[in-house]
Amino acid sequence: MKNKILFSVSFFLFIFSTCVFSQMEKEYIYGTFRSRQLINTQTTEMLPVKSFDFTIRHRFGSMGLDSTAYQQFLGLDLPANIRFSFALPISKRLMIGAGRTKNGKTIDGEIKFLLFRQAEENNPPVNIALYFSPAITTGAFPLIPEYAYKPDSITPFRYRFSHRMAYNSQIIISRKFSEKFSAQIAGVLIYKNLVSPSEENQTLVVPVGLGYRTGINSSVLIEYAHRFNNRPRKNEYPIALAYEMGTVGHVFQIVFSSSQELIEQEIYTKNSFDYLKKKFCMGFNLRRTFWVKKKITHT
Repeated sequence: MKNKILFSVSFFLFIFSTCVFSQMEKEYIYGTFRSRQLINTQTTEMLPVKSFDFTIRHRFGSMGLDSTAYQQFLGLDLPANIRFSFALPISKRLMIGAGRTKNGKTIDGEIKFLLFRQAEENNPPVNIALYFSPAITTGAFPLIPEYAYKPDSITPFRYRFSHRMAYNSQIIISRKFSEKFSAQIAGVLIYKNLVSPSEENQTLVVPVGLGYRTGINSSVLIEYAHRFNNRPRKNEYPIALAYEMGTVGHVFQIVFSSSQELIEQEIYTKNSFDYLKKKFCMGFNLRRTFWVKKKITHT
């Protein structure tokens, strides 16, 4: 009898403890960065469920810290590049999006999946996300010399639809070290179906980003990307600096960038301006999050 009572009590305590611990959730850390994109690079941030995101990113023409700054009115008089994009969460860990960029008349899609979210007591200690983006240029192919891209001296080169495609695959790791300081690093593989004969189709890049909160609603951001092949000249790796102001539904950034490009398939494969010669472009990023309200039914 005593054994049955002891077994019953033990079983009850087991069931009770299981129910209690199953309801205990990890204390996750949120707000590593304010946006799903740092400046030009992706972050591990996801969109809140029951919302969608509209983003405008704009870069004016290149200028220097000389007479061109006022002659071209900070680059506003020169041809600019602009991108519009939408993003939608499927779940807390999955989001999709699409955008359109002026340069190349490029249309791109994107999908991001959050593998791990940083939690209290460093379990896990970092955020890890996977990102993939295919892009297609819809503008006219550039005119090329007749001999360019020829695989041999006989076969003529002809553009194909597949030459319009480029792909961006990433693994992104970030960590919020304190309420003010966050950092991230990513491994990026860009694959373009058409490149110049002197280049490889794939480009391996490692971008690094830092964010420091200067106030409740403001931050300073910086990012740099290093290419391991298809290397540019020494001072033409992409680098960007931004001052960010944000609220719950808005994020606005004033950007200084060494590249006018706005999608990573182009940022990481084209040479940037030589920033040591004080060449750069100004611009801005504007993000607006819209919330989907639950419809109230009256009975």
